[in-house]
Amino acid sequence: MKLFRLSHKPDPGWDAICKRCGLCCYERCRVAGGVRIDLERPCPYLDEKSKTCAVYDRRFESRASCSKVNLLHAIAGRWMPLTCGYVEKYRPWLRGPG
Repeated sequence: MKLFRLSHKPDPGWDAICKRCGLCCYERCRVAGGVRIDLERPCPYLDEKSKTCAVYDRRFESRASCSKVNLLHAIAGRWMPLTCGYVEKYRPWLRGPG
């Protein structure tokens, strides 16, 4: 059985799944039936043009609301967009047949 760690340590294989869309770097709020991503309120460290984080290596210390995407988020996180690389990999049932 393979074990998964829910740590903040860098994992190049895990981070490679990310498509760098930047959507997880915008403010989110729960609404009936899901989550709304407010595209008018990005994290101050998000470079919206390149979709990269200016403080990536220290993002958890720089912003309290920043959290590492983990396997639990990928499988069940309602705030994650369906186009997210983690969601696409770990929720294959959402893609439908073919």
